[in-house]
Amino acid sequence: MGVSTHGYVSDKVTGIDIFNIIASKFDKDAKFDIQMDKSYGSEIGRIYFKFNDEDRNLFYCLGEVTPDRNMDFENGKYAYLSLGCWGNSIQIMTEIVKCFGGYIDENDCDDEGEFYVPQAENFEYADYIKERDNIVNILDSHLNISMKIQIATQILNHKNQLKELLK
Repeated sequence: MGVSTHGYVSDKVTGIDIFNIIASKFDKDAKFDIQMDKSYGSEIGRIYFKFNDEDRNLFYCLGEVTPDRNMDFENGKYAYLSLGCWGNSIQIMTEIVKCFGGYIDENDCDDEGEFYVPQAENFEYADYIKERDNIVNILDSHLNISMKIQIATQILNHKNQLKELLK
């Protein structure tokens, strides 16, 4: 294992959610390559972005809490984020994790372990996730979950324009 800064948030937070945070906070031109891993039935991938003068890429996948971890997640599952530990990695990971609340391990090669970062009080992402999940639940069952989340995200991103069209 290399030297990395890790983040852990609820497994309800998708790769697209993380991408949206990065695109809104750090780099509007960020790119993502997040796909469904058919062998595990969950998302996995990377998000590429610029922070100041740093070209960064963040790895995203789902994981399960092991007994040696002091983390509390519903169902023992979490979304795992990994960013190379250099430059502004701690600041970047903190900004992302505080949008949802979760844990950060600033350096995976030290003995410090992870610590809890509460959700920022003024951040309403939980409402966004509820609204997105409501849309996902009404979409055609023949679509895979990744496609449903992408569609729901687009609907929410263009909600006002859609309301105007449907008048």
